[in-house]
Amino acid sequence: MVRRNRESGGKAHGGRIDSHERDKAARSRTFVASIMSLAQLASKSIVPPQHTTRPHTMFGTDLSISDDILAIGSSKHDASARAIGSGCLHAPPLNLNPTTFDVPAVPDPAHFCRNNFASACGNSDQNQTVKFAKGTTTLAFKFDGGIIVSVDSRSTMGAYIASGTVKKVIEINPFLLGTMAGGAADCSFWERNLGMQCRLYELRNKKRITVAAASKLLANTMSSYRGYGLSMGTMITGWDETGPQLYYVDDDGTRLHGRYFSVGSGSTYAYGVLDTYYRPDLTVEEAIDLGKRAIYHACHRDAMSGSINNLYHVTKDGWVKIHAIDVNDMHYEFLEEKRNAMASA
Repeated sequence: MVRRNRESGGKAHGGRIDSHERDKAARSRTFVASIMSLAQLASKSIVPPQHTTRPHTMFGTDLSISDDILAIGSSKHDASARAIGSGCLHAPPLNLNPTTFDVPAVPDPAHFCRNNFASACGNSDQNQTVKFAKGTTTLAFKFDGGIIVSVDSRSTMGAYIASGTVKKVIEINPFLLGTMAGGAADCSFWERNLGMQCRLYELRNKKRITVAAASKLLANTMSSYRGYGLSMGTMITGWDETGPQLYYVDDDGTRLHGRYFSVGSGSTYAYGVLDTYYRPDLTVEEAIDLGKRAIYHACHRDAMSGSINNLYHVTKDGWVKIHAIDVNDMHYEFLEEKRNAMASA
C-alpha cells in the first residue's frame, strides 16, 4: 500500500513537473521569437514617408515653393549657372527645417563676407563682388546765430530710387541732432542707440549731456565695431553750456570738430557753395538761404541726391525745423534769380 501510494504520488508529482516544463519552454520560444522579430526590424533601413502628392510649402504658411527655388544650391543649379556664366555666387540650399540654420557653402564664411561685401580691412569698393550703391547729401555749419542742418531725402540703390521721403536727421533729444549718410540701417540703429545712452547719462547725472560727450560715445561705439563692415558717416550737432558745437563721426571711429561739414556723394558740390558763401557772422536768414542753396546745387549735380530738402535751425532753446521744400521748386526759384542777375549785368 505504501509503495503503491508513493508510486501514485510520484506519478502525480511528475505530471505537475512536466506541465510546468512545457509552459516554461513555450514562454522561452515566444521570447526568442520576439527577439528575432525585433532584430529583423532593426536590420532594415527605415525610410521616411514620401509626400509625393503634397507640394513644397514654407514652414508655417500655405505658400508653395517652386522647384526652381528648391534647386538653388544644388548640383543641377550650379551646372546651369556655370553654363550661363553666373555660377560664381549662388545662394545656399533652401532649408525648410526650422530647427537648423543655413551656413554659407564656403570654407571660411567670415573671410568670404569680408572679401565680397565689407569695405573694411582695406577691401575697396571696386574689389567687392557685391557693391552697395551709396548716395546722399547732408551738411551742417555753425554761425553766430546757432547751427544750420540741411539734408536731402532721397534713398537710392544704383539707378533705382527706393524712396524720396527718408528722414535723414535723427532727433536725438530736444537739443541734439544727428545726420545720416551711408547705410540707412546702420545710421538709424546706432544713432537711436546713442539717444538711449544720452538719456541714461541724463538719468544718472541729473544734467543734459554735452555735444562733445555724445559724439565721443558714438565714436567709441564705432571704434569697438571697426572692421565689421558698417557704413556710416554722421554729424552730431547741438547746443550745450559751451555754445553751439558740431562734430563729424564715421564708422572707423574718426571724430572731428569743425565749423562746417558735408557728408555724402553730393558733398563735393555742397562744399563748393559752402566754401564760397560761408561766413561766421551770417544772419539767420542768410544762413537758412545758404543751407538751402548748398543742398539745391548738390541735388542738381548729383543724381543720387534729391527729393525734399529738410532744414533745421539749432539755438540755445533747442532745435526747430524750418522747412521741408521740394528740390524741384527750389530749381525754379534759383533759376529766376540767375536770370535776373544776368539781365542786370
